[in-house]
Amino acid sequence: MKRTFVVALLGLLASSRAWAQATSATDQQIIKLEQAATDAQFKKDRATLERLLADDYFYTHSNGSVPNKTQEIAESMSSDVQWTDSKFADLKVRIFGDVAVLTGRQTIQGTAKGYVPGPRRITDIFVKRSGRW
Repeated sequence: MKRTFVVALLGLLASSRAWAQATSATDQQIIKLEQAATDAQFKKDRATLERLLADDYFYTHSNGSVPNKTQEIAESMSSDVQWTDSKFADLKVRIFGDVAVLTGRQTIQGTAKGYVPGPRRITDIFVKRSGRW
């Protein structure tokens, strides 16, 4: 009985360690995508934003506006938006099948009409479609 329990416990520990490593890789992939989208906005890289944002994308900004993909990209390309720096902190990723929820803090510096620079809480949702986030 003890031997069966020990073998089962070792198997459980080994599988949970492999799961944690897989989760960590997915977490890093989601964080990398978040950073890539932010970098594209700062660099006014329309092609990257078109590729990264889903067609049914929408975002609730800190000022209460809720732009869709087309509106968000247009706003990012506007000369009214001149963000200069972004720092993320306390990023956490939770995976629910083909959905990932990223939460954390972001501090943005620069100027943008209708927005206040500084710290804010973020919650972004990623959906895995056709094998990619």
